[in-house]
Amino acid sequence: MGKTLTNIALIGAAIAVNVVPGVGQAISGAIVGLGGGTFAALGVAQTVVGALQVGLTIAGIQAATGIIMGSPSLPKPDTTSTALKTSRPPRVSGYGISRLYGAYILFETATDGTAVDVYAIHDGQLTEIVRWYLADDAVTLAGNIVQAGVDGRYGSGKLRLYWTTGLTPGSPFSAVTAKLPGIWTANHRGDGVVLAALLSTPVKSEDFLDIYPNGVPVASMVAKWQKCPDLWAADPTDESQWTWTENCIRHLAHYLLVREGADYATKIAPTLAYWRAAQDVCDEDIALKAGGTEKRWRSCLSHTHTQKHGDIKAAMLATCDGWMAPRADGALVVYAGKYYAPTVSIGSDEIVAYEWNGVGVDDDEAVNYITCSYVSADHDYNTVECDPWTDEDDISRRGQELTESLDPQVPSWGQVRRLAKRRMQRANALYRGTVTTNVAGRKVRGQRYINLHIEEAGSVFYSGPAEITAITRNMQTGGVTFSWVAASPNIDAWNPATEEGSPAASGDRVAPQPLTAPAITSATPELSADGVTAQIRMIVSGPDREDLTWFLRWKLSSETIWNEAQNGDVDPGASVELLSTLVPTNSSIDVAVSYQVGDGRVSPWSATETVSTSTATLAPLPPTDFSAIGGAGEANLSWRNPSATFAFIRVYRGPTADFGDASLISGDIVGGLGEVMSLDDTGLSASTYYYFLRSFNASAIPSSVVGPQSAVVT
Repeated sequence: MGKTLTNIALIGAAIAVNVVPGVGQAISGAIVGLGGGTFAALGVAQTVVGALQVGLTIAGIQAATGIIMGSPSLPKPDTTSTALKTSRPPRVSGYGISRLYGAYILFETATDGTAVDVYAIHDGQLTEIVRWYLADDAVTLAGNIVQAGVDGRYGSGKLRLYWTTGLTPGSPFSAVTAKLPGIWTANHRGDGVVLAALLSTPVKSEDFLDIYPNGVPVASMVAKWQKCPDLWAADPTDESQWTWTENCIRHLAHYLLVREGADYATKIAPTLAYWRAAQDVCDEDIALKAGGTEKRWRSCLSHTHTQKHGDIKAAMLATCDGWMAPRADGALVVYAGKYYAPTVSIGSDEIVAYEWNGVGVDDDEAVNYITCSYVSADHDYNTVECDPWTDEDDISRRGQELTESLDPQVPSWGQVRRLAKRRMQRANALYRGTVTTNVAGRKVRGQRYINLHIEEAGSVFYSGPAEITAITRNMQTGGVTFSWVAASPNIDAWNPATEEGSPAASGDRVAPQPLTAPAITSATPELSADGVTAQIRMIVSGPDREDLTWFLRWKLSSETIWNEAQNGDVDPGASVELLSTLVPTNSSIDVAVSYQVGDGRVSPWSATETVSTSTATLAPLPPTDFSAIGGAGEANLSWRNPSATFAFIRVYRGPTADFGDASLISGDIVGGLGEVMSLDDTGLSASTYYYFLRSFNASAIPSSVVGPQSAVVT
């Protein structure tokens, strides 16, 4: 091998002098290294080879044959989590089952106050709608009408949803045209695009938070998205035979053919056996610890049409730990994540140079803690974390957690943990390196796993299965240069009971419970002393909460219009006391109460109670301005009638200042409210007389006694 390295160094020196300026210092180092021993020569010579490869690529002498491996770093479209308002939103397409919001293409208010929102959600025809969401609430539809939630939100037929399926030609929304004529017409079809329209009817301000507790909601849909080719079909390009699937490899084939425009005849057909095998790997059943099975590799990936093809393909391969590379003829070889026994071997007959690392993985590159995320149907199709994949022994040995996040767009926590297991094995493999081959080594092209044997001077540095992670043609040797990492034949061993882990906790978000209606325990009229005004005092039972705001409404029993008012600060308790605003007297009054909690929700109104504000039982005010003046044989009396609840006056006379000694001397004296009245008491003998007055209401209920007023008669 030392001779081989010497030859490489000499060839490299010649190329460096004639082709690649600026690497003389590196070559000098190589020559010194060769003189110093095999190990030094190996490291420095490989530095030269690395430098030469960069220079040769720049010079256009070396051609690349790149491998695409899974990389979950593709950002999800913004519309996986929110709706967009932008003048030129990117198109979005999806695979499998996922939840997508849309980009607003119309948001307007109709003349009748209806809020009209139209969204462009998905480019391409969907297969089936699974469910609808308004904000974070899953809703059900009866036709196009949104049904009320458990707490009444979205109720009373106030919201309607309309949609298209992405067909070409599309169907215009007649309901939108009816609300916004001239703005939305029959020509607004949205050909080839899934559209959704939400019509939100206006409501009274007091009902707004009941129907729209979070404001006018944003719609989103969960759907089975695009149909994909089946690589086992007689003609995978026959779109009429495409079906919906969660199979990652079928998604990749669809993307290549439809989005990237790859030629099936040259890119896929020559390697169809590889594609079919990879498709079958994805569809293999994996046992679950709860019983039953799931498919090995599923995807729910969505992407924008502005993201790079390479990034999207890498993200698709990440969902199945996939591997894809072109063969010499340009056809694409693809593997899903499953180890297979290598059929190609590389050894001393093919190896020209190598770089070998077998002394462990530095902390900068090792991984012993992978945070795992997946898209959970149990969490409204949001991305959540499940149990991480960890190597506790390595954490203990290194004394630290070397963390990495894994966030592929997959619908299963077990799947993301299987991916994490493969990721950690690859990152922490003890043996890895780079190999440059002669022409015979070209046979590794299109192979993910090979048998690799590295031996020098009788010392075996590595012998076993290896995974090729990168490869380039080497014009200098006529072969290839590839990076490799030791592969584990046992990587696919899986014990669901110990390795599947647990999903993200569900049910940790407490759904708002419907508010119960309060109850009126008692309702009593409180009349003013003059009987002109009245209020109603109520004892009400309800929740004992600090955040309650109470509302009271009343109306005449014969009418339909309620008068509502908010009560002031009320001390919290299971029973509270409320006082109405002024209500009419001598009327039948209906009253009801409700309360609002701190998050804005309002309870149902209580059962209606009816209260009479009759003044029939209210004692009238006493008369005023009472006077008595004596004369010859008579006394002249004068007073002012009460101003309310008054029917008549009675006059009493007695020999003493004690009302108990007095006798009634008049009949029922009728007069106007507040009228000044008089009475002449005649035929009296000379003496001192004492007079008293009392007013009475229509029910003959008396007021307090007024008097005495004395009169001296002569």
